[in-house]
Amino acid sequence: MNDNQMCIVNSLEDESSDTQRIVQVNFFDDVDAVDIRKTKWLLNKYTDLIDVIKNYEYSLQQLENGMAAYDLLSAEGSVAKRVSGQELTADVTANAVLLKDQRHVNYKFYQFLTNNIKFAINNMRDKHEGLIAKLLFLDGMKYLKAQQYLEKGYRKDIPGISATTFADKRRKTIESIAKSLKVNRTLDFITIDYGRGRNKEGEIGLRMPEVN
Repeated sequence: MNDNQMCIVNSLEDESSDTQRIVQVNFFDDVDAVDIRKTKWLLNKYTDLIDVIKNYEYSLQQLENGMAAYDLLSAEGSVAKRVSGQELTADVTANAVLLKDQRHVNYKFYQFLTNNIKFAINNMRDKHEGLIAKLLFLDGMKYLKAQQYLEKGYRKDIPGISATTFADKRRKTIESIAKSLKVNRTLDFITIDYGRGRNKEGEIGLRMPEVN
């Protein structure tokens, strides 16, 4: 096994261990490891979805200002490609975004997903957990930078916390968000494909709405 393969194995083991710890602190047994995994995946895609939303709104604005339809599709495609790679799987591709009848449906769908994430985060009661969620998921801040931000207590209304406490509260944050996203059925739109040719962990993607 080479170094790259070893890093991938270690990463999967760390991810699995982290998910298991989140599940273990759940006293009500209403979210499981699959729910946590789906939630973490969706949270990590939040900023990508926001990019697509903003790009679509900009394209509509340009069209209203006299932009040709061809240029509109080109503008949409330029950002669509940013979220059309392996990370979002084949369910979220440039082709899906560019389909004439599907385009606005996708836009509304992404709004639905991101609004539910924001609702779950904005309604968190614990100030530390709410700030952690905002920094990591809404703002897309790196883990270490967010941890240092909380540790140094830059917010006067929120006392600083240690790195260990930060890690614990991050797990509780994800658990809380998972509960909210499960209750409002958001997680129903996240699929894990264990089909032929997939790795044993399965591949996560979005179940896109269809245009009738």
